Amino acid sequence: MIKRFRIHGDNIVECERLYALISKSIQILQEQPFFLSPACPSMQVTTATNDSLIFEFFPGFNKNTSDRWSSNIFQILKDRGSFLNETPDVLLTELTPAGERILIAIEFCSALQAGNQAWQRSGRAYSTARSNVCPYLYIVDFVKYELDDNRNRIALRFPNAAIPFSYYLASSSWKYPVIQVYFRSEEFQPAFDPSLQNFDPSWFGQQDVCALLSGLLYDKDVRPLYTCLIQKSLSVLNFMAAANRSHSYTLQDWQSIRQDYSGDILAFSKDHNRFPFMKKIAKKSVTGRNRDFADLATKYSIGIASRDLPFGLIPSYAKIPFARELQALYPEMGEDFYTQLSTEQDMIVCMFKGFKPQGDDARPDRGILPFIAMLMGEAAEILTFVYGETTESALQKLDQDILSLANGNGLWSAIVSLSDFIILDAPKIPKEEEAPNVIRLIPNKANKAAALTPKTQTAQVMISPFPNHYTENDVDTFIHMIFKHLIPNTFEGFCNPPGGDWSGISLPDSLDPSQGREFRWLTLPRVSHSKRPDHITVLFDLLEKPLILCTESKESFRSLEPGIGPALTKYIYDLLAYPPSVERPLYADSWTFSSSCLSASDYLCASMGCFFATASSDLSVMADRVCCDVLMGFWIDIRPLRCSLQIQGFSPLGRLLAKHFTHTIQSQKSPVNIFHII
Repeated sequence: MIKRFRIHGDNIVECERLYALISKSIQILQEQPFFLSPACPSMQVTTATNDSLIFEFFPGFNKNTSDRWSSNIFQILKDRGSFLNETPDVLLTELTPAGERILIAIEFCSALQAGNQAWQRSGRAYSTARSNVCPYLYIVDFVKYELDDNRNRIALRFPNAAIPFSYYLASSSWKYPVIQVYFRSEEFQPAFDPSLQNFDPSWFGQQDVCALLSGLLYDKDVRPLYTCLIQKSLSVLNFMAAANRSHSYTLQDWQSIRQDYSGDILAFSKDHNRFPFMKKIAKKSVTGRNRDFADLATKYSIGIASRDLPFGLIPSYAKIPFARELQALYPEMGEDFYTQLSTEQDMIVCMFKGFKPQGDDARPDRGILPFIAMLMGEAAEILTFVYGETTESALQKLDQDILSLANGNGLWSAIVSLSDFIILDAPKIPKEEEAPNVIRLIPNKANKAAALTPKTQTAQVMISPFPNHYTENDVDTFIHMIFKHLIPNTFEGFCNPPGGDWSGISLPDSLDPSQGREFRWLTLPRVSHSKRPDHITVLFDLLEKPLILCTESKESFRSLEPGIGPALTKYIYDLLAYPPSVERPLYADSWTFSSSCLSASDYLCASMGCFFATASSDLSVMADRVCCDVLMGFWIDIRPLRCSLQIQGFSPLGRLLAKHFTHTIQSQKSPVNIFHII
């Protein structure tokens, strides 16, 4: 039997992460990597049952550019109700005579599940699920620790139990399930942390996910696996609920909501009224009338799940008094807004800053309204209050064409699509001395109703493996494939293409399976005085010490920062000043907390810049600007399945590396070697 599948991913890392799970789900006798096109590395496998399965990787959705691929695989979801500007990490599709059939959508998360990060990806889950096209898995690495400034563990952080509960409820609302699945993380060490003693490792779902993927590949009945994964998610929910702090629902409360209230969290909240909604606003963020609004919401509200969540319930009996006081607080309120608001209907009030000081999205806030929709249903009436800095351009679009603003901005897309009422009370950018906040009160029921109405369904699509143009994603794919398949004695310690995962960096001390160890640093700092590389590759047996190659990848040379080379290697030196978080024997499954200390003197370091160039590009002219040891310039030949590559070194170490890479790539005969050295 021959079957063809495609993995559409944010990047090559996400594509291969799903393929790694698939490879554990079926018994593979032989693997043969190849390139379907210069943009699409692929894998053909022969199974123990003599099946030939082909997996074609399509890294780089139409995200940063709308026309990378001539067709959009997400159009299948969008036309069936997936209306937000949020997409999962990967889609697995099967090629059929009619086009690509989506089998499953998956989101991977290795980040700390705390604060608003816990619901950052709810938009992707909600938007995918309501299309009723395929199941959705949110795979979370469990657990993660918060670190202090010296990278010492402070404490475990768990999300509020309302987060996994929202997935549980959504699974009962749509055709296909939406499931949070927990994989064992490197830091899951119950012997070290008493707070994990009651966590049963059988709740981890990796084996079930592998079985699910196998079932989907072979068109088996996978419903029992859905049931099993949902039950495991509920077990973890109970564990989190038992650890919830005060002013949060208890384990008994969550059990009552499920059993006595059939999941109706609003009915439970009204009947028990455990605490009011109390939105905390940092002192530096108190502007306009946002503090007064928060006090008014507290006066009339009932808290839901936790006092720390940024939303609460204004019950029907308090709605009209709330509307009167809101009108007194905001005389700017129009009659239409007041008339629609002053009804005896339960309403959710949600407050968040939403935007950073320069007006950029606070990305996690994109997920709060989808989280509410999953937790309480789409019929819930929602008033959204936004108080983050607003740019002049966004304000103009808000006044002239709010739907255009929503189409071009992920946060406004969620606000306009899921809010019945919108209040903006925010400073304007550029700021003016003593200028009052911008105030807008927008009745939005019609826009919400339109967003929730599915569009006309399109036919199946078939994505061409030849993109309209090549991007930074392709540069990252080339780097990854070269060092994985063509340059021997290497170890990929980090790969962070656009949309990638930078939760950890690994460095081995040897590639000998019998004695080598892998050391890993977790929860990487966002800000440093150096530059975090896009790729970290360790080369062995080339010099007297292992060499750490730190690579920065861009679509074009001009996008490389001046002086980037020393900044890349400094990141490694800074990292090695701290002990690794965890370690394990090379290629082993389990980790232990690390007590080792690695020294920068144990390694050599070099820097490399990679980008698309042209056949006439002179890399030596570029070298002084970026100060990298090595430069690689790629360009796609007009010949099919060929990529020309120029490699040049600009230091003694860089010249040695350039010679080694050139000779090795030229001598490799492999379907993966599409690279022509010039």
